[in-house]
Amino acid sequence: MKHWKTILSGVAAGALFAGCSGGDESASVDAELDPDVIPYPLETCLVADKKLGSMGKPHTFVHEGRQIKYCCIGCDDEFQANTAKYLKKFDDAVAANAAGNAADANSEPAK
Repeated sequence: MKHWKTILSGVAAGALFAGCSGGDESASVDAELDPDVIPYPLETCLVADKKLGSMGKPHTFVHEGRQIKYCCIGCDDEFQANTAKYLKKFDDAVAANAAGNAADANSEPAK
């Protein structure tokens, strides 16, 4: 009987923690699905400036309402150490893209 309690306790603990993960997967959000998240404005890694996808699937997550993308998880330490710098880079890219779209909308169509 003592062994059954141990086994059942182990099974219950396993079931309880099966859904838990150590990563930021809960923060991973597809910006297209959440209108409150600002989509990632660049084609390169926010930290390393490498083309996204050049090192495999980009690491994507949401930070303070912004979709952030790295070329790899290795860029996370640098982002965490200098978050303000990279958020400014993100915001500047969003503003530049918005200004470019406004300029395109205001330009005359080609004849």
